[in-house]
Amino acid sequence: MPPVCGDSNYYFCKGVCDLENSNKPHIVAIDDSIFVCETLSTWLKGKYDIITFTNGKDGLSYLENADADLVFLDYEMPDMTGYQVLMGIRSNLKINKIPVIFLTAETNDRMEAEMLERGANHYIRKPLELSVLNSALANHLRKKI
Repeated sequence: MPPVCGDSNYYFCKGVCDLENSNKPHIVAIDDSIFVCETLSTWLKGKYDIITFTNGKDGLSYLENADADLVFLDYEMPDMTGYQVLMGIRSNLKINKIPVIFLTAETNDRMEAEMLERGANHYIRKPLELSVLNSALANHLRKKI
């Protein structure tokens, strides 16, 4: 069932609520920062359908029943870490092939290597740069085809 604007299970829809009838790539962003969610929605609207969640639990629950093309994922979140969400995605046969791009303020090189070893497809450090984000997004969507 497609989400309904105002549904308490997600934060931001940016006017695109009928995702089943869209031909655009479906992007899911999970980040506890409302600013990051709004920024991603603003940057990506028009070319992509994007839905954002401000916590990992709701984002993972949504992914289990959605046809997402790519996930942007923060690492530091209060209810579930990005690592826990990533493990939930990779352990579910229905959604384990979805590309996951970490967007995080975490600057630890060992953390980056560990997330890539655990199944993340890309790791982008905040503050976000639109050109880097767009390049990573385009590359991973192209590989998915």
